[in-house]
Parts: sequence; C-alpha cells; structure tokens
Amino acid sequence: MAAILLIDDMKGVRRAICAPLKRAGHSVTEADDGGAGLDLLRRGQRFDLVITDMLMPQHDGMEVLLFLEQQPNRPKILAISGGGSYVSADEAFLLARGKADAVLAKPFDNVDLLATVDRLLKVNVG
Repeated sequence: MAAILLIDDMKGVRRAICAPLKRAGHSVTEADDGGAGLDLLRRGQRFDLVITDMLMPQHDGMEVLLFLEQQPNRPKILAISGGGSYVSADEAFLLARGKADAVLAKPFDNVDLLATVDRLLKVNVG
C-alpha cells in the first residue's frame, strides 16, 4: 500500500507502531533518530508518509519537519510525542502545528494510529 518512514528513538515504540502498519499492508522503514531519518530522506528515498517522534535526544522531529517543509513533493507527516523530561507532549505539538499534517499523543492505540494513517494517505495512495 504505502511506503512509510517511522522515526523514533525507542525501539519498543517503533516495534509497537510498525506491527499494525505492516499488518495493514504498508512497507515501513525504521530510523532510530531524526538524523538517521534525514539521511534516508536526503538520499532521495521516497515515502508516502513520515511518522516522527517530536522529542529525541540527538536530532529531533522538528529538524525533520523543517527539512520536509522545504521539499517540493513532501510526504504527509504524522508527528507523535509522549512528552519528555522538560517538555510536555502539548508543548512538543505546539512546535509541530502548521508543519505536520496530523499529531498523535503517546500512548495511542492501533485503531487511532491506523485511522489517522488511512486519513492522511487517502489523497496520496490509491
């Protein structure tokens, strides 16, 4: 169905998000931080959707959003966050508003994840 890039620094979170997406027929490429995700995007790998955590220790989701904002045919973007030690999820999403196409606060369930992904991909993927 769709090519999805999933960027999150927590392996367990990536696994929990990846499983239902793959069961739904999507191809998922994982990146363990924003820098690894940016490397894939800069090399020209094409994705229909980028799911990025907003708060990561090295390169964060905001860097990913700012890069994608400059791309002429950018993929849809889903920003996710559970907050962090110094920043709440709400504060992280304030940064994402206007740059991401949708946001989901962690923890979210598979129904909400798949419904959001389906809604975002409806226009891009037949």
